[in-house]
Amino acid sequence: LMRSDPKTCLTWHTDDSPRLHYPLKTQNGCFMVIDKEIMHLDQNVWYWTDTTIPHTAFNGSKDIRIHLVVTLC
Repeated sequence: LMRSDPKTCLTWHTDDSPRLHYPLKTQNGCFMVIDKEIMHLDQNVWYWTDTTIPHTAFNGSKDIRIHLVVTLC
């Protein structure tokens, strides 16, 4: 589980493999940025994300954001 507190942002980084994201709790103001694409991941939907390229995530809301994240080997 990945949790991000309100008004926080991850560093710009890459991962070793792609990941599946399943937002359990999200709201307006929560975004992922992968390369040059900014996206809001809707709650209760699976997303394949290519996190082997530079990306970040931020929570610009006033509530926590929680994603179930699965690493694909």
